[in-house]
Amino acid sequence: MSHWIAPMAERFEKPFSPLISSPLVQRWILVLILVMCACGNLPWNLDEYDQAKQAYVSYEISKGGDWLYQHVPRGGTATKPPFAGWISLGFFSVTGSWDVAWRLPGFLCTLVLLAMLFREGGRILPDGGALLAAAAFGLNFLTPRVSTLVRTDMMLTLWIFLCGWLIYRKVRDGTDWENSERWMFAIAMLAALLTKGPIIYAFLLPGMAAYAFLGPVDRRRLVWSGWWTWLLPLAIFVGWGVYGLLTNREFYEDVVVREFFSRFDQSLKSRERQQPIWFYFPHLLHKFLPWSLLAIALPLISQNVRTAIRRDPATLWLACWVVGGLLCMTFIPSKRVDRIFPLIPPFCLLVVAMVAACRCGARVRAWVGAALVFSVLFWGSYFAGIIWIGYHKKFDRLVILGEAVRDLSDGRALGVVAGNDEGMILYTDGKKFLRPEDAAELWKGNQISALLVPERLVSAFQDLPAPILDEAGKREARYFLFLRQQSR
Repeated sequence: MSHWIAPMAERFEKPFSPLISSPLVQRWILVLILVMCACGNLPWNLDEYDQAKQAYVSYEISKGGDWLYQHVPRGGTATKPPFAGWISLGFFSVTGSWDVAWRLPGFLCTLVLLAMLFREGGRILPDGGALLAAAAFGLNFLTPRVSTLVRTDMMLTLWIFLCGWLIYRKVRDGTDWENSERWMFAIAMLAALLTKGPIIYAFLLPGMAAYAFLGPVDRRRLVWSGWWTWLLPLAIFVGWGVYGLLTNREFYEDVVVREFFSRFDQSLKSRERQQPIWFYFPHLLHKFLPWSLLAIALPLISQNVRTAIRRDPATLWLACWVVGGLLCMTFIPSKRVDRIFPLIPPFCLLVVAMVAACRCGARVRAWVGAALVFSVLFWGSYFAGIIWIGYHKKFDRLVILGEAVRDLSDGRALGVVAGNDEGMILYTDGKKFLRPEDAAELWKGNQISALLVPERLVSAFQDLPAPILDEAGKREARYFLFLRQQSR
């Protein structure tokens, strides 16, 4: 049998094994990753993934809102700290475009992560590791999607990765923490807490505990940066929360109960679909093909990889970081695929470390080359198709509707009645949603002269003129725009 298996293996290895070290392949894959991450959500809209809630944070501040505590479009308390909103507001003051201001922070975080992984991957595996780390990070289902979503996921991932990467450097080099590194750790920790709350602990602490038990005795202490680097950021975050509890009656119910406690008791957030405990594993497997298969296969077939995971301090930390964070998130009842995204950067470095440890010569390099080809063809085609479908089916129809409303209202006082499309207040550049009864009173008292109403709520109004705009929405069936006739 070996007389025909060997030639087949050689024919497989010959075209694929050189790809990982080709400068030309590296350049084109990096360009593809940048294009996919920049364009993966086109046409831009705020209709899904709670983007309107995050966008409204900076938008409300710009309209005179509070800098510390904001609201969601329909009026409840915003459940995330405001750091990402502050950054978006800064970009808006420079660019004058909300679309850019909302999406640029996530894209810039993507570029920073890509650069860090590229550099670290090249250090782990000088011949091809940089390309492998970048491709694993950029060519999958989630990264191009998360990159320009108006959400905090990519920014949170950067802060968590900075903390974990600093620990990685310590256990790799076996050197003590310097004050500058402690401050960097504390600042990244504070940024993570002010971006999305204490979720950072779920991604770091389990891995740190595992490493303190499994790691080399002389390096176990190096995963700990010092008490003050953890307590100082936590004290600032707790201060923000306590002040919110003292000054905002809705803060406890909206933020503490519905946002935080609901992660552990899903009955507090009944609208969120309950998922089985194994939910993350199949999603991680198929949304990060082919890299997930490579990560599973290498330890199974190579004794060298298993030895490196047990004995190499840096590789062991990456394994503890990824597996510990995944298991912790698995046992938190509230589950959603994007919540495990912060595990992807260390997962990418772990794949590179396993390839470097395999020492399988041209064979493993051929597997990596084949994975590169698959990821380019599969994920490149997928996102190209998603973008084409988005434009063909007019996923941005609410954006177009909002532009038409702004043009037709022509500077008049506009009232927007709250419907199911949260982004409508942002598309129309209104200040806040109105309840039907409040809008009716304002219309009757001549305090607004333009009124946008979802079709199902038109019956709440009397003596309206004929609508000058009748357009299909997304969650709502139709929207109608009414203008008060100008007196001569």
